[in-house]
Amino acid sequence: MNRKDVYITANPTPNPESLKFIIDRQIVDGEPITLSSSAEAQGSPLAEKLFALGHIDHLFAFQNFITITKTAGTVVWQDFARQIGQTIREHIQSGDPHFNVEQEAESTSSDPKIRLIKEVLDEIRPSVAMDGGNIVFAGFQDGIVQVFMQGACSGCPSSTITLKAGIEQRLRQVLPDIKGVVAI
Repeated sequence: MNRKDVYITANPTPNPESLKFIIDRQIVDGEPITLSSSAEAQGSPLAEKLFALGHIDHLFAFQNFITITKTAGTVVWQDFARQIGQTIREHIQSGDPHFNVEQEAESTSSDPKIRLIKEVLDEIRPSVAMDGGNIVFAGFQDGIVQVFMQGACSGCPSSTITLKAGIEQRLRQVLPDIKGVVAI
């Protein structure tokens, strides 16, 4: 395959306002990238180009995919997805850097419960990523685990089911005193 050929597929997610664009090569090294505005995208050439298209509320990028969440009711996915795919393809073919976002280093906790919670979230993360999203530990207080839902999971109608039937249930298997999981 010629490295100038870029293959992209747009896949639906459980969130009707989000599409997951899978690219035939890795575009993000390291931690996932979440951007919610063109101001946050400044300095990241691909993100700047995508936000310049308009109608984008969130961009989530990790490994070989980008999940785009559009502004509800503004555009039809069929036409907009083509624009997004073409923008991604042209950018990759240009050879320019994709993202230049400073990610905060995750602190390691000495609390064994928090370490265990993070291990469980790491187990679950690949399943969430299949739907174009991510889940990030945000805190633990009074038996309640707080998480950030990113990508297609942010604002998704199915995220409550994911939290309660998936994440909360799994956490209670390893930590029975967990009272609940909430997205913040």
